Amino acid sequence: MQEEGSMKNAKKKAFIIGAGPAGLTAGMELLKAGNFAVTVIEKERVVGGLARTTEYKNCRYDIGPHHFITESEKVLAWWNEIMAGDFHQHKRYTRIYYKKHFFHYPLEPMNVVRGLSIMECVKSVLSYVWIRIFPIKEVRSFQDWVTNKFGRRLFSIFFKTYTEKVWGIECNKISADWSAQRIKGFSLSKAIFYAFFGGWFKKNKPRTINDVFYYPSRGAGTLWERAAEKIMQNDNAMLHLNTGVVSLEHDGKKIVAVSTAQQGSEQGARQITRHEADYFFSTMPLRSLILSLTPAAPAHVIKAAQSLCYRGLITVNLIIQKTHVCPDHWLYIHEKDVRMGRIGNMNNFSPLMVDDAGKHTALSLEYFTFVDEPFWFKSDYELVELGKKELEKIGLVKAAAVVDGMVMRTPEAYPVYDEHYKEYLSVVLNYLATFPNLQLMGRNGLHRYNNMDIAMLSAMASVDKVLEQERQRPAAKTPSAESVFLT
Repeated sequence: MQEEGSMKNAKKKAFIIGAGPAGLTAGMELLKAGNFAVTVIEKERVVGGLARTTEYKNCRYDIGPHHFITESEKVLAWWNEIMAGDFHQHKRYTRIYYKKHFFHYPLEPMNVVRGLSIMECVKSVLSYVWIRIFPIKEVRSFQDWVTNKFGRRLFSIFFKTYTEKVWGIECNKISADWSAQRIKGFSLSKAIFYAFFGGWFKKNKPRTINDVFYYPSRGAGTLWERAAEKIMQNDNAMLHLNTGVVSLEHDGKKIVAVSTAQQGSEQGARQITRHEADYFFSTMPLRSLILSLTPAAPAHVIKAAQSLCYRGLITVNLIIQKTHVCPDHWLYIHEKDVRMGRIGNMNNFSPLMVDDAGKHTALSLEYFTFVDEPFWFKSDYELVELGKKELEKIGLVKAAAVVDGMVMRTPEAYPVYDEHYKEYLSVVLNYLATFPNLQLMGRNGLHRYNNMDIAMLSAMASVDKVLEQERQRPAAKTPSAESVFLT
């Protein structure tokens, strides 16, 4: 086994697992603080995690289009500093496709009336009034929570189908925690109010219906590529790609070292590198983290970790022989007749996302699945053909207009909020809290479905905790990583 060499001009060592938004943010913040040697590892061959951008035949695709929106001035300043002028403001254009109609999001009253019919609108309003008078008193599930917020009819129209596509479980089996977190501070009355009067009250508009975001000209991943470059240029930092965790050693009181190896190498031939450090930061899925511990975690902790579920994401990325497909940044597909859940039009994020803006459109189709179901194992050819068929079925693009495509698979894209996740998560987090030099951050590191800026804030909070330990005095309060909204 090989020991990692030391870096100069630093007294403390920090080891970071994952080079996504949270991991790279933590690395940058530690280096800014000084007095740290930082090592970052990433199991993929590229940085960015779920926010990376991939190029295919001169077209560029996110893993489902990402956008940059935040209520944190610190995060916004961080983004602008990294991108140095290549950070462009867009007015969001998003619609919901339901029963062959496109509904604007945020809601526009006349658009809703035309799409649903006056009678359906009346029924939806009456359903909303009814639930406000007679709410579900014992709210246990996503279905209960959203029904109380919007009424049963609007729940079934604008939430049920899409949500069940994303999570693969019925809405009455999804924890109410997820809805309260993702749709925080939003209600039908607010949606209607801002649909009519939003132009006069933009400052107070909830993030859920915010219509402005930022985006780099060549994809979300370019920001993280630049962050990685800054880390690698620092004499006190190293970044290793295509490198996975073999084990995390502990002595019962703290994490002692992490052993890593190159991904894809054979078990008997791979070189194991052991990294000792003072502090460890992890963005890896909690299930994997627990199973990597040596000595092994207690049996009940392992059982709880193995009970945490994740939803995989398949993106089918297509090149369309057409200049203009639709004006949307995103289309949410609420139709039961097609498997796809969302479509991203990369052209509308930036003209530099496509090889020839005058001839082609780059579309990203999102399919949600568990990794142990047959859909995950479909061939790339089958998935591209399915994408073509479904685009034509909803009337967006003729299958013959699709000239090429490729597929990306992300096995642990979404931590699942099922009925019992909270009890399992509590067991895991309580055990990991016994290691004070281990900081958890990011979406999978916390098993919390959050946005990119919230993942960054979780990293900043983790760095603050370490700096507090080093200074032995209270750190400046970092904005809460709980303030999460649907975007």
